[in-house]
Amino acid sequence: MVPLLANVGSYCKLPLKMAGYCPMASGGFTISISDDLPLSPLYLLGLLNSNIVFWVLRSLSNVFRGGWITCTKQYVGKLPIRPIDFADRKDKLRHGRMVELVEVMLDLHKKLPAARTAHDKTVIERQIAATDRQIDRLVYELYSLTNEEIEIVEKVTVKNGK
Repeated sequence: MVPLLANVGSYCKLPLKMAGYCPMASGGFTISISDDLPLSPLYLLGLLNSNIVFWVLRSLSNVFRGGWITCTKQYVGKLPIRPIDFADRKDKLRHGRMVELVEVMLDLHKKLPAARTAHDKTVIERQIAATDRQIDRLVYELYSLTNEEIEIVEKVTVKNGK
């Protein structure tokens, strides 16, 4: 699912039983991957919620007060989604690693509301932040960003709340 407006990557996995629907009352849309492509939807979810892809979306979109942007199809459709060459061992491993990290992230977000103590909540929030950083580092590697480019992206994302 893609929200209409966002200030950080806010894409989420739609439950399979809701495929084909857009349950967002305030706007937004859904993205699906062709069955012809071997990409995991979790790989795509990791890319879309990364610092660099949201940074690109921000550069394409309308920016509103507070750093919020429009996430309509006309902008999201222009995002440079990094393909995977499954014949290339490194690419295949990166795809698998992204899927693993996104699975961890989804599991952590399920656990967060069930945290019983402030300490438990803090521990899970730190695990979420650490996993988010791992995903961003993997995406920087996938897109072959230099240290200078990473610094530019991270300055903007920190300024805007991620």
